[in-house]
Amino acid sequence: TGGPRESSRPHMSAPQDQQVAVVGCGLAGCMTGMLFAKRGFRVILTEKNEDWRQNEEEMKDDLHRNNIKRSINLALSHRGRSALKQIGLEEEVMRFAVPMVGRAIHTSKSSLDADAFQPYDENDPSNCIYSVSRERLNNLLLERLEAQPNVTVLFKHSLTHIDRKGVAHFETTGSGDSVNTYNDYRKGTYQIQPRLIVGADGAYSVVRESLLRLNLTNFKRKYISHGYKELTIPAKDDKFALKNHNALHIWPRGSFMMIALPNPDKSFTATIFAPLHTENGVPGLKDINSEDEIKKYMGTHFPDVLPVMPDYVSDFKQNPTSPLVTVEVSPWNYKDKIVLLGDSAHAMVPFYGQGMNAAFEDCLFLDEVLASCGGNLEKAIPQFAAEREPAGRGIAELSMGNYLEMRHHTGSTLFLLRKKTRGSTELCFPHLVDPTVQDGHLHEDTVSCCH
Repeated sequence: TGGPRESSRPHMSAPQDQQVAVVGCGLAGCMTGMLFAKRGFRVILTEKNEDWRQNEEEMKDDLHRNNIKRSINLALSHRGRSALKQIGLEEEVMRFAVPMVGRAIHTSKSSLDADAFQPYDENDPSNCIYSVSRERLNNLLLERLEAQPNVTVLFKHSLTHIDRKGVAHFETTGSGDSVNTYNDYRKGTYQIQPRLIVGADGAYSVVRESLLRLNLTNFKRKYISHGYKELTIPAKDDKFALKNHNALHIWPRGSFMMIALPNPDKSFTATIFAPLHTENGVPGLKDINSEDEIKKYMGTHFPDVLPVMPDYVSDFKQNPTSPLVTVEVSPWNYKDKIVLLGDSAHAMVPFYGQGMNAAFEDCLFLDEVLASCGGNLEKAIPQFAAEREPAGRGIAELSMGNYLEMRHHTGSTLFLLRKKTRGSTELCFPHLVDPTVQDGHLHEDTVSCCH
């Protein structure tokens, strides 16, 4: 299957002449870089942007900085924790993770209190997900990666293309802009020819673009009609402003919704997922610009939360309206020379809360396949790509399907009754309930095995 194997094999040393280049310094890039480094490979990690941890004041208006700092809160599940455990960081990450044991549903517009609570596990509250800060997690991974003696991290190195000899060409201007047309390549000011190139450079992957030119590869990118806008619910008197802070809060509104995830500083990061353009008389996120338009939109659809969201107008104006995109590519590899993982291979909408977890599982599964092949990249890379691709496609499809449930079904009486009935049936007659399915969806811990 495409999920992690049951047993964890011991790390082995790799030949010192085997250099692995990982393109992309985000979560997936740092995770796979750590795993390769622990196996003895020489790792070079490149990032097209400046180091966002430096000169924070100068970079406050930088788009990449804002994407790291102001991005959809991450939901950490068992699959992500397994990868963190493998690199020895699970305990440290869990210290700043906030547990979410269920969904708090807000259908009423007249009260801040949730109308219903849906536990993720009716019988075992410890079976939950955790809210974590993307920036804090990314910085921790990067810090530990830089401490490895066999790792080099290069910022402001923008990949332009990979040629047929396996040479990766970079520009070092820090602009992140490609300088080539589709069939016109210019030699990079910085060049490397590693044994393996790992594309962990996101939904708009340059590694993937090179793979498309080098290989007979199927590729599809699709934008959905919805986008997202982030707002903040700050702490109130040093306490969480919403009751039941150990929950994912959802305001379902039929064709759109708002969610809020708790943070360690007792604030909530709220995210509106809604059409980008006006539909059925409801203004789209890109069509709401003036202060009066913002106040009217929020006052009409989310009036209950406004008393605890004092800066919603400035947040709405300052935070970008971002699109949501899905990516599907097949195969994920070019021989044993290039391989994709994470968003570069299967970017998904965030409605199943498994984007980071699936990316981490990609990294862990690659590491385990490499172990099973005795460190032989020639065998491991094609095997990983073939076995893992169906799982990536499956979780992306589930993520899209879960959006309908979150924005609409979570507030329906029939859905709530079905949730309660299923939990009681599973407790009394566990042999009658398929543990991999919950309310028409695969349980998140078994999605990795779905084909």
